[in-house]
This record gives sequence, structure tokens and C-alpha cells, in this order.
Amino acid sequence: MRRLFFLTALMLLTALPAGCSAKTYTIKTNTGHEYVADGPPKYDVESATYTFTDQTGSEIVIDKDDIRTIKEQ
Repeated sequence: MRRLFFLTALMLLTALPAGCSAKTYTIKTNTGHEYVADGPPKYDVESATYTFTDQTGSEIVIDKDDIRTIKEQ
């Protein structure tokens, strides 16, 4: 029983930091829309757009001129 407790505690302690390490970014547009991105948005120089994945898993592409702010949370 004691061994099971220690194994369970060890698994929880190793999994806990993994869940807290992902950074999110809040992207606000000039029109007032607000998106939360999982990870940093990627900028494409050729098309002048930012691409990111929102919290629902959808890929979003926004023109650079349409973005007001990008903040790391």
C-alpha cells in the first residue's frame, strides 16, 4: 500500500510541471476581437500575416495590419 502511494505521488509530481509550462498569448485586433493562442503566433514575412492555433484547435490567420496587440500570458 505504501509503495502504491509513493508511485502515485511520483507520477503526479512529474506530470504537474508539464501542464503548467505551455504559454498562451492574447491577440487583440483593431476590430475588438480577442483570441487566445496556444503558443506564440508565427509571422510570415511574405504574406505579412500571423498564424496561430486557438484554444479550440482552429488555425487562425490574421493580417499584420489588423492586429492591435499580442501579449504573453
